[in-house]
Amino acid sequence: MNIEIEKNYQFGAVIFLFIAATALGLINTPQEANTDSIAVLNETEAVEMKQDEFQRAKPLVDSTGYINTDNVSIEDNIGEKVILLDMWTYSCINCQRTFPHLKEWHRKYSDDGLLIIGNHAPEFSFEKNRSNVENAVNKYNLTYPIVLDNNYGTWNAYNNRYWPQKYLIGADGFIRYEHIGEGRYDQTEQKIRKLLKELKKRKGLDPTLTDEIEKNPDSEEVRSEMIKTPEIYFGSERNIYLANGENGTIGTQNFTLPEQIEKNKLYLNGEWKIEEEYAENHEGGEIVLRYEARFQIVREAIL
Repeated sequence: MNIEIEKNYQFGAVIFLFIAATALGLINTPQEANTDSIAVLNETEAVEMKQDEFQRAKPLVDSTGYINTDNVSIEDNIGEKVILLDMWTYSCINCQRTFPHLKEWHRKYSDDGLLIIGNHAPEFSFEKNRSNVENAVNKYNLTYPIVLDNNYGTWNAYNNRYWPQKYLIGADGFIRYEHIGEGRYDQTEQKIRKLLKELKKRKGLDPTLTDEIEKNPDSEEVRSEMIKTPEIYFGSERNIYLANGENGTIGTQNFTLPEQIEKNKLYLNGEWKIEEEYAENHEGGEIVLRYEARFQIVREAIL
């Protein structure tokens, strides 16, 4: 199904950052990685084998704040919890679609020893604002611990590249499972259950888990093979799909619409100020996009 859109947005001023359809994740360039690892519990059984197969978990590095908790650490919970470390940022639609599953796992398994830590590593500068993150946490009713990673300390320690990406850390201190992007929720939950049973056996407890794996009614199925429109950025750093202006250029540009509008390309009309992360229009501007997907647009209105 082909859907076409042509809209004229009128605000005092509007800052547009990107239009997102659906992808597995977004790529960022990390800084130098932190190589410190968490000490693994010294068990004679299979430790050497695990070291050959799995990486050791890293601690949270240079956190700039916490939400839903005063403090949280990975190292203090090794041997006591199964830890799901979720790399996310709140404007990412791919991250947002994982929230129903994270919330359900937190509800079902926190009493059995699952600790979910949401590591918020911002893609855009405005996502470093704590109040913005708090608003998103409240909007989506996220109740597990959130760590603010504005300096990308933990992001870099894990050599992470994507939003979202999940790291499942066993009670033994090893990263036992990783998943990039959306999907594979049943597989991830099966891994969670397996590690929780290991944890209970370690503690001498009954390994039985009462809840079963069920389809989440709030889950949104995404058919990625149907999506033709890529993620489209307005800022000069990544505006490669801008079809009627100068790509990669900071400054004010005056745009006019061509007679022929190509699919899956960004067209602007009017005077726009292009910055590295965003494009700003004060009045009379248009955005034209012929797209083949559901879409989310990230913008800020300045009144």
